[in-house]
Amino acid sequence: MGATMSDYLIREIDATSNIDVRTGTRVVGGGGEGRLEWLEVEVRDADVVHRERVEAGGLCLLIGADPACDWVPAAVTRDEKNYLQTGRDVPQDRWRDGRPPASLETAVPGVFVAGDIRSGSMKRVAAAAGEGATVVALVHEHLARLRADEFAADARGASA
Repeated sequence: MGATMSDYLIREIDATSNIDVRTGTRVVGGGGEGRLEWLEVEVRDADVVHRERVEAGGLCLLIGADPACDWVPAAVTRDEKNYLQTGRDVPQDRWRDGRPPASLETAVPGVFVAGDIRSGSMKRVAAAAGEGATVVALVHEHLARLRADEFAADARGASA
């Protein structure tokens, strides 16, 4: 877990006696009377997969701890763990006119990132939703700048 989870969370899990960590286990069912009481899980042991039913009063799934952003063009810079960099996290040699990109903007002007694949994000749903809402405003600002630049270029061309 240490490679994919924060230290504080690992310490909390270790200190909590009623948490059973099962890596490499797939939840395939669950049930109970009005609340979760049991899970059916598939456990891989070498090349053998077996199912078992375990008592459970709760379930927390940790999925996708690695960013799945290989499809994003290489021009969007990444940190050492492959998360996409934005704002001041973008290497200075990629800044435009000596200024960093906007807070959620990548090294590619007009490309913004929100949520878990962003370097430095909180990796929480509420934070990702808030970042998504912020990106909307940043996109509007970016488009307004593009329109203003285009208008200025047209004005310069008309006066020449």
